[in-house]
Amino acid sequence: MRQVEVDIDKDAYLECYHHLLDENDIDIEILFGARDSGKSKFIAQYFTEQSMMLDYFRCLLIKETHESIKDAQWQMLKDVAEEWQVDHLFNFQTSPLGIKVQNGNTFATRGMDKPGKIRSFSNPSHAWVEEGNQISETSFITLLTGLRNDNGPVKLFLSLNPEANTPDFQDFWLYKMFFANYRGEKIYVGRITTPVKVVRGGKVVEMEVTLKFRITHTTYHDNPYVTPQRIAFHEALQHTNPYWYRVFTLGLWGNQENDMPWAFAFNRQKHVGTVVVNPSQILYLAFDFNRNPAACLVLQWYDDQVRVLESIKLPKSGTDALCDYILLHYPGYLYMITGDYSGNTPSSLYEEEVTNYLIIKHKLNLTDGQINVIPNPPLEHNQTHVNIILHYYNVIISEENAKGLTFDMENVRKTPEGKIEKKNRKDPAQQADILDCFRYFCNTFLSWFKPPTG
Repeated sequence: MRQVEVDIDKDAYLECYHHLLDENDIDIEILFGARDSGKSKFIAQYFTEQSMMLDYFRCLLIKETHESIKDAQWQMLKDVAEEWQVDHLFNFQTSPLGIKVQNGNTFATRGMDKPGKIRSFSNPSHAWVEEGNQISETSFITLLTGLRNDNGPVKLFLSLNPEANTPDFQDFWLYKMFFANYRGEKIYVGRITTPVKVVRGGKVVEMEVTLKFRITHTTYHDNPYVTPQRIAFHEALQHTNPYWYRVFTLGLWGNQENDMPWAFAFNRQKHVGTVVVNPSQILYLAFDFNRNPAACLVLQWYDDQVRVLESIKLPKSGTDALCDYILLHYPGYLYMITGDYSGNTPSSLYEEEVTNYLIIKHKLNLTDGQINVIPNPPLEHNQTHVNIILHYYNVIISEENAKGLTFDMENVRKTPEGKIEKKNRKDPAQQADILDCFRYFCNTFLSWFKPPTG
């Protein structure tokens, strides 16, 4: 292939990205941060120059859906070529969607809605994933395993805004994979080391493979070409929507605020901390009987303090599995049981008239006096009582083992009628299983509690 002789001055790139122009051994370049930071345009500029200068350049443009690529990377590359007045060296095709360079180098397009097509692209040298936070972990792993070049490593660029598709960004796969040790640096280099088995000389050899990645964080402050109108918009978000200000203006990971919290008296600083199980005290178990997930809250209550030890959620499981978990992790305790009143109804999962509480009684070897269940009170009244307990009583939730309750406290929403929003079972914030368990405990054992007077 023949190189195209062009002279692109370094000043054509924003200064905040100059370090990315140097030769390096980075496998994955991650450009993330605020909007109007110029990160996507930089990648388009970089790939435009590389496609003209390199002897071998075969690049994949990737997004969550293939149809969205034309208005994103493809168009941005076309705009850069026109801006630099080198568009006569490129053939921007729409059917199939791709780009051919005069020297024989190419850009092809793939959507993660059809991840199998990644494997059909032979020997790529580069790849660009736009809006990387929109793709799933499974799609990303499929991408990494599908990007193979017989002649060397594939250089991958990942551009994204710090928007997680999970309610808690720390649970987001991309955050856990790349940002767990990131502490806000403008430039951060990390490594992912994975043990693999490869065939060498006819023998299977175990070895470790290390992927080196670099995070580059930018905001509109790094882009001198941002208009005053855009700056005003960004700064206005500080007052109109603090969450979007954090994500879109500051370019930081964040959890969206719940503007209608059911547990409005919950405060992470007040209620979350270190909790240690006490073998000499009663173990309270509050059950909820959905099968996906089955849920149970483990608590201890003594010395005028409720200690939430663990929130248990077992997907595609039932009461039997929850009891097995309790016996394995909390053997030998004196158990006290409460939970959803519906657990007194015979289950359709068994041929005989068996209730969930009968299963618990037999599995945990309980007496009738260890099972305390009352009818569920109306939610609108129950909300007041639970929040009074959160505000006035001493409640501490394990930061390490009861994250499910903390999540529900912060994310479960109240309807205008005072009930819990549960329309979409697929939304973790609308399951509220662990919050329900906490409600059952409060209803059964703290129904007497009243706020102090005077």
